Amino acid sequence: MLKIYTASTALPEKEYVFKVVFGEMLKIPYQVIPIDTEVHFRLVLPNGHELFIADQFEIPDQTAVIPEPNNIPGECENPFQKGETIIGIFGSPEFSIESQSITCGLDLFASIFFMLSRWEERVNSARDMHDRFPAAESLAYKAGFLQRPVVNEWVDLIWNMLVKLGWNGTRPTRQYRLLLSCDVDHPKQWWQFFDRFKSLGGALIIRRSIGEALYLIKNQSFTRKDPYDVFDEWQALFEQNRLIVQFNFMGKRPMESDCWYPLHHPYVLNLIRNLSEQGHEIGFHPGYESYNNPALFLEELNSLQSVSPKPVEAGRQHYLRFQIPETWQTWDTANLKRDSTLGYPEEPGFRCGICHDFPVYDLENRKILALREQPLIAMDVTLAQYKKYSPEEGAACLHALYLEVKKHRGDFTLLWHNSSWNSYYWEPWKRVFTDFMAKKG
Repeated sequence: MLKIYTASTALPEKEYVFKVVFGEMLKIPYQVIPIDTEVHFRLVLPNGHELFIADQFEIPDQTAVIPEPNNIPGECENPFQKGETIIGIFGSPEFSIESQSITCGLDLFASIFFMLSRWEERVNSARDMHDRFPAAESLAYKAGFLQRPVVNEWVDLIWNMLVKLGWNGTRPTRQYRLLLSCDVDHPKQWWQFFDRFKSLGGALIIRRSIGEALYLIKNQSFTRKDPYDVFDEWQALFEQNRLIVQFNFMGKRPMESDCWYPLHHPYVLNLIRNLSEQGHEIGFHPGYESYNNPALFLEELNSLQSVSPKPVEAGRQHYLRFQIPETWQTWDTANLKRDSTLGYPEEPGFRCGICHDFPVYDLENRKILALREQPLIAMDVTLAQYKKYSPEEGAACLHALYLEVKKHRGDFTLLWHNSSWNSYYWEPWKRVFTDFMAKKG
């Protein structure tokens, strides 16, 4: 058993990190021994060898100072993986490696907590027009490591140091997975016949796009198939690639809401039933106003639960609106198992610094919740609309992120909307989606 000696400062937060690192990611039996005279994290192996890791852990309350790129250790050489670097947030980039002890100047545990708990989003009040924490305000973006799963890198470093000191356990193996999801904002584009002509008018009058108008006339305006009804076509692709997909549906909402659709319409009910029968997961997509409104959240969730053939256990917030820690608290109170909101709408990458799910921490009550976060890595509108990439640039971005996730045998959580398929704008992006689905790790 690994013994971890540490000062009792911020002990609940430290124990959360130990649970993630040793209890889940490395599967190492451990015992935490609080001793206030300890100035480092001191990890003692069964053979008596010791690993010292800098301890700069503080209770992350709202008075805490957020690290800035100019006062963090930054990038340094990784002494255990030749040719690779390690990013530091707390501590100093110094390593002392002896036969029976190693001292790491980087506070890896505080860094892990910083990324997973998202406490910088609680302390920093900057928000965009949708009351979302902007990617550009995050330390990961400003310091240039948003596209790196740094938590996985830090855990690799901890493992390598323990092995160097004689730990002879076997590290758990993981396999790369593509976790594909679809937020069903619009099950159909046209609910009435004349909606077809509204689309045509929008192309000509609002967007002044003759190309889009001709595309509609040629491909959609006079066909029975609705452009957003791509589910049969997608099912063939999913079967071919052996994928189970999470389809997140909205609950019952007022008609004047954005992205409203009639939940009890026969088309919607049949769609939910058919997707469930095909083995896909029915998830929850809470509405725009729900991220800080628990009563509204539960009302919408209950309406979806009432029509779903299977229990609804996971989902993602609409517009990725999120508030730390209140939104996580709402999901946990509702007994949902997984949230997948935490990616940035305007930037692809690793908002939480990790490429697989993890238990979430309630900063307000200082405790671990039953809820798990499956962080979002990329989505269609981020690539095409926020970043304004060409399809080729979008494919290159996805591939670079894929290589990072594959390296750590993690989960690539990708969101692609059914509305981002059969349209003049999205037609060139079909190949990006289908080619990425074919990657097997």
